[in-house]
Amino acid sequence: MNILDSGINKIGLIFDFNGTLFWDSDKHELAWRIFIKELCNREISDSEFLQYVHGRNNDFILGYFLEKSLSVDVIDDLSEKKEIIYRKLCTEDAVNFKLAPGAIRLLDNLKKHNIPRTIATASTKVNVDFYRKEFQLNKWFDNDKIIYNDGTIKGKPNPDIYIKAAKMIQVDAQNCVVIEDAISGIQSAYKAGIGKIIAISPKDRQAIFEDMKEVDCIINDFYEVECEVKTVKDR
Repeated sequence: MNILDSGINKIGLIFDFNGTLFWDSDKHELAWRIFIKELCNREISDSEFLQYVHGRNNDFILGYFLEKSLSVDVIDDLSEKKEIIYRKLCTEDAVNFKLAPGAIRLLDNLKKHNIPRTIATASTKVNVDFYRKEFQLNKWFDNDKIIYNDGTIKGKPNPDIYIKAAKMIQVDAQNCVVIEDAISGIQSAYKAGIGKIIAISPKDRQAIFEDMKEVDCIINDFYEVECEVKTVKDR
């Protein structure tokens, strides 16, 4: 049974973006490592990156590494300096500067069947505008329905971003499917009452999701989604 045979009158999909629709985790990781080295003259350990960086808002990340609260202006300034490094890394890697395998096929299918969908990302507006332009996201997503880090929403793992995303596409959270690559994002979706949570990850990283009660299934890429997203189960 595929998503169209779920038996639910209205189902919605909410995508994380970074590391999910766009496989850029290596770019973000390198950009943060470069930036924090310049800013704090220190390295980031792998475990530290997983716990305090992956899937988190920039204000949280910067506060953690600088060990103090920062004003909005300082956060915006430092964030943009890091994002400039990140965007440069993206555009320099032309071969991998594209949506994830199977994503276009899935998005075209969702659009064809008029299934409500949106993006819920910790990215800043500058980066979201960058993605909109480079990936022509308006083909599949309404710009005004994309939820991003605008400074008013608590970051993942707080549930706010997915609660807002479900409301934006006018689908009950329990009837929504979320696809995520980060532990903090999965926790956020679970706390928001999302009905089905799919972790997307290469095989060598899937072990971190296997024992998570919040995860309903794990996929390698979007070619698997059609057979994996079958129904939104009761928890």
